[in-house]
Amino acid sequence: MPNDLRLAFFGTAAGFPTVVRHHTTSIGLWRGEELYLFDAGDGAAGQFACMGVAPDAVRAIFITHLHADHVSGLAELVQWMQLNRRRSPLLIYVPEHSLVGLRDYLRLVYLYPMEQFKLEFGPVSSGIVHQETGFEVTALHSHHLEDGQAFSYFVAADSKTIYFSGDLGGPEEAAKQAESAEIAVVELAHFTAEELGAALSASGLLRLIVTHINDDFEPFEDEIPARIRSMGFQGEIIVARDGDEFPL
Repeated sequence: MPNDLRLAFFGTAAGFPTVVRHHTTSIGLWRGEELYLFDAGDGAAGQFACMGVAPDAVRAIFITHLHADHVSGLAELVQWMQLNRRRSPLLIYVPEHSLVGLRDYLRLVYLYPMEQFKLEFGPVSSGIVHQETGFEVTALHSHHLEDGQAFSYFVAADSKTIYFSGDLGGPEEAAKQAESAEIAVVELAHFTAEELGAALSASGLLRLIVTHINDDFEPFEDEIPARIRSMGFQGEIIVARDGDEFPL
């Protein structure tokens, strides 16, 4: 029997919080009662509290890259878990050349190591980074950073395939990497809606959820689906907001 799968958007802003989007990038994939988190941007702990997430619910955190809007909430989130009496180990996957620096930062703010629960770090490079029964996460190199330490993630969860773009070098990366996904969660901070629509026009993707919305887009965000569709994309289009949840 497949687990109940749903996406939860704890933060959907790009770069910095705005009046409309109070939290930067942090996206969860619920698999039954377990949560897999992709990035931990500003305000993640507050959103966990507001949305009723239990401190032991998170099975693993997958960091796409070390820009602040993707990791600035990680330390506070770990502290929230600690102060709310988490007991189970927490897996944190980090681009391999950034792992030591992030671990040292958590040490600097007195969150590593800790007695209450164990932080387990995994280095991310291209290929499969996490596997368990019915669940597999593959890291895909992104050209967002010149040092090569940026990744997208492709998830096979029970009967579903989901693509999380992280930040990209261009929309053509999403078209290539999400080719076999049923659902794609794609950033819209580094290219236009039209550019994304053109790149995905021949993809056959069934469901596109755009997130990481620039403040420049927000006054016109109701137009985003039409602008993407105008370039030939035929699938369902959703513009994510903080606090949104979608069953898969």
